[in-house]
Amino acid sequence: MLLRIWEDSLAKEQSASSIARCLAAEVHSGRYQPGEMLPSERGLCEAFSVGRNVIREAITILQGMGLVDQSKGKRPRVVSPTLSKVMEGVGGAAQYFFSGSEGLAHLEQARLFLETSLLRYATEHATNAQIGKLVEAIDACEAGIGDVEAFRNADVQFHRALSEIPGNPIFVALHDTFVERLMKNRALLPDFEKRNVVSNQEHREIVGAILDKDADRAVEILTGHLTRNFGTYFRLAMEQGSGAANHRKLSNPREIPHE
Repeated sequence: MLLRIWEDSLAKEQSASSIARCLAAEVHSGRYQPGEMLPSERGLCEAFSVGRNVIREAITILQGMGLVDQSKGKRPRVVSPTLSKVMEGVGGAAQYFFSGSEGLAHLEQARLFLETSLLRYATEHATNAQIGKLVEAIDACEAGIGDVEAFRNADVQFHRALSEIPGNPIFVALHDTFVERLMKNRALLPDFEKRNVVSNQEHREIVGAILDKDADRAVEILTGHLTRNFGTYFRLAMEQGSGAANHRKLSNPREIPHE
């Protein structure tokens, strides 16, 4: 009986996926234009010879692709997919990979590669307006030194402004999907205000290096800025893990080794 249920569920999932791929292909081909509604649920059921639940799952998959939007009680409407919307779905699925220390280390390394490359580009090509946007973020950081949420938002603003400089939407989407999530979800450190002062001073030095067109200096500052921060959080995680282990030993005398 359980095997039959599992087989039916798998077949249902495959049907929903194949229907979603078919409808996605029709959207990409232009048969359904942005703003246009898909056929009714009943019409789709008849067209694909499946039940309502399968069609609903297929529509959910299309929503995850960023191809349709659906309001309660209304037929799904085709929308123009955006890179940010697509990456948002990827980021949600990837959060489990980045939940452990190894996953976070991979993410931090990827961020370092991305931002140092962006910074080298910025030292050669940043416009006055783009540099001005970085300075605005620095001023916002300064105003929020003692406010955890305000400083984090301004810090994200600084690094996002850096990602915008090349004018490539992929870099901005990567920042919004992964870097912003990483920055805003970090643990709060007890001396956060002192650390914020140091971080914002480094922001100023990075912009100074951009103005001097000194790419090596800018990258050196940013590398120290990022590696110090994630090193601190990894040490904190290890200390918390050690504390939890000691607590378990004290809670269970059988785990305490005999001297």
